Amino acid sequence: MAHVTWDGTASYEMVLDGSCKAPATAVYAVLTDLPSHLEWGGQRQRRSFRLKSLRASGPAVVGTEFTSAGSIPMTTSQWIDRSVVVAAESPAVLEFHTDSVAVWSTGKQTKARWEHRYDIQADGTGCRVAYRLRRTAMADGPLRMRLPVMRTVTHRVMIPFFCRRGFTNLLRAAENRATSAAAT
Repeated sequence: MAHVTWDGTASYEMVLDGSCKAPATAVYAVLTDLPSHLEWGGQRQRRSFRLKSLRASGPAVVGTEFTSAGSIPMTTSQWIDRSVVVAAESPAVLEFHTDSVAVWSTGKQTKARWEHRYDIQADGTGCRVAYRLRRTAMADGPLRMRLPVMRTVTHRVMIPFFCRRGFTNLLRAAENRATSAAAT
């Protein structure tokens, strides 16, 4: 289920939570394996909202910087991100902050600051995972973000809808990794 907090300003927060059959260490391992994001947040994601490239060196630890690019729904535009890991506490927390630029087909650019945080808690043989996506700033939003009805639909329906699939893909990737590790 998605929990959305949004007061109509640039500040926005969405929380997705779910259970995973894999142990917390498996979820943490997938999250810190940055190239794996291209599969669960890219190839397995909807074509209109997916990660298309990611450049990183090594696993995600505090201070790791990485860049990525992807597609945005309902447009031919893309986003370009620069992220830095600010918290990495195995196997319970991974948090990174992203400065994002959406480049629209008109040449206009929307800049935003996003905070991504994954809290992982052991739960029996598996774990519970909460993903918090927080936007702390946005400048020069697209037209749909300036129209009251479309802005509300985007924040309360579209962002959670598109993010849910990636989140579910993450949990399945961790389960697959744990199953593969147990088989060897």
